[in-house]
Amino acid sequence: MYTKETIAAEKEEFINLLRSVKREGAQIDLLLQRLEESDFYTAPASTKFHNNCEGGLLDHSLNVYKNLKSLIKNKGYEDMISEESIIICGLLHDLSKANYYEKVFKNKKVYSPDGLKKDEGGYFDWCTVQEYVTKPENQRFQFGSHEQNSEYLVRAYIPLYQEESMAILHHHAGMSFDSVQAQFGIIWERAPLALFLHLADMLSSFIDEGIDR
Repeated sequence: MYTKETIAAEKEEFINLLRSVKREGAQIDLLLQRLEESDFYTAPASTKFHNNCEGGLLDHSLNVYKNLKSLIKNKGYEDMISEESIIICGLLHDLSKANYYEKVFKNKKVYSPDGLKKDEGGYFDWCTVQEYVTKPENQRFQFGSHEQNSEYLVRAYIPLYQEESMAILHHHAGMSFDSVQAQFGIIWERAPLALFLHLADMLSSFIDEGIDR
C-alpha cells in the first residue's frame, strides 16, 4: 500500500510535470480539473495484476514516464523524441483507468498458524477483505479498448502528434483481450516512441510494481 504522504508527493510531481507541457492548443488546466474530479490519483492500476492498491494508477503513470525517459536516453533517441512527448505518453497512457474500478468487500480464507478453522490447506479464518473490481460497462467511459479510450481522452485536451497517438493506442501491443491487433513490427519501425512506451509499461508493471503492496 502507498501512504497518504506518498500519494500526495507523487500527485505534486505528476501535476508539475504535466504543467510543464506548453503545446499550442493544450488545455492542461481543464485536464487537471478532470483528473481532480475523478479518482485518478487514488485509483489502482489494475484489479490484481500490478499496483492493485490505492494510489497504484498514479504511481504506475510516473513509473512509466521515468522508464520511458530512461529507455529513450539510453538508446540515444533524445534528439528524436521530445521531453514533451515523453511526459504526455508516459503520464497519460492509462488515462481511461480513472473511474474504471470500484472497491468491494469479500469474505476470504486467510491462512495462518493461529487460524480457528482447518481444511486441506491448513488453519485459516474467514476475513472480510477489500478488493477492486472493474465497474459495469454502463458505469464507465466507453469508446473502445482501454488504449483507445485513453488516446481519445488525451486528445480531447492535448493535440497529439501521430507518433504519440500510435504509442498510446498500442502500448499493450495486442496483449490485452480487447487490444487492437496490428502489425507491430511496422508500427515500431515507423514510430519508435510506440515501442519505447510498450517496453516502459511492461518494465513498470512486471519489474517495478507488485501485487497488493
